[in-house]
Amino acid sequence: MNVRWRAALGTTILAATFAARAARAQEFPENPLIQQGVQLYNDLEFEASVDALQRALVRAEHVPEQKVAIFKYLALDYLVLGRQDDARQAFRQLLAIEPEFRLDPAVFSPEHREFLEGVRAEWEAQGRPGWVSPQSRLRPATIDHQLPAEATRGQSLELQATVEDPDGRVRRLVVAYRPAGDSAFVRLEAERTPTGYAATIPGDRIAPPVIEYYFEAIDDENTVVGRKGDDRTPLRVPVPGEETAAWYASWWFWTIVGVGVAAAVAVPVGIIYGTGEGPGEPATVTIVLCDPSVPGDCGP
Repeated sequence: MNVRWRAALGTTILAATFAARAARAQEFPENPLIQQGVQLYNDLEFEASVDALQRALVRAEHVPEQKVAIFKYLALDYLVLGRQDDARQAFRQLLAIEPEFRLDPAVFSPEHREFLEGVRAEWEAQGRPGWVSPQSRLRPATIDHQLPAEATRGQSLELQATVEDPDGRVRRLVVAYRPAGDSAFVRLEAERTPTGYAATIPGDRIAPPVIEYYFEAIDDENTVVGRKGDDRTPLRVPVPGEETAAWYASWWFWTIVGVGVAAAVAVPVGIIYGTGEGPGEPATVTIVLCDPSVPGDCGP
């Protein structure tokens, strides 16, 4: 068939089914390129329709329902354009998502349906290459959690989370946490609440400078089906605490120095400092007023 004949055939089919196809495109408002591609197909702008649908495919990477619609209309575009190899490939990609897909005989021509069935027979004979079982295509659970601005040293940290579970697989939510300096995470099962899940990290595990944790949604087979953070990139909440500053950066050190200088006026000041005699002993600072005119007064 030449392109003109195919376009005429397409016009005949579309005249009877324009409303049904337009309604189909409306099912994916989050990916308007699908609707655009279908509308261009309805307008017999087949090359432009291919372009729009190929761009829609990028957005539909993880949405099987959208991909089925895209491959369907790509295959129909290719058939009208005489690109049978491309049409065959588009139908094969569609069947890999939805093996039982059929073209509605009340909408599509016998030629289109026969072509699809031929592709199906070939694909089935080859062992359904590319097909993934529905269980493997289940969508991951999404965990929503508001990260606290900070935690208080020695006080328990309350955590709240909600779970979006599109395929109903989540059976429990686990929080894994570790205090600052620990290498291993402690696992804690969250409790269900009317609005989601709640867990409490004990106060004796909250210490400066930070507490780290992450969430895992678990199914019946103890498989992780959703995460918020992980052991390599955990969520981190700062825990403020007193930190001992170096002695030379302390305000009292420079106050003493200032007082000594004021008292000596023009007399040079010598500062001798040292460490404590034992572990935990405070450092010592000695201020010496000396007269450089006296031999040995300011040291050798």
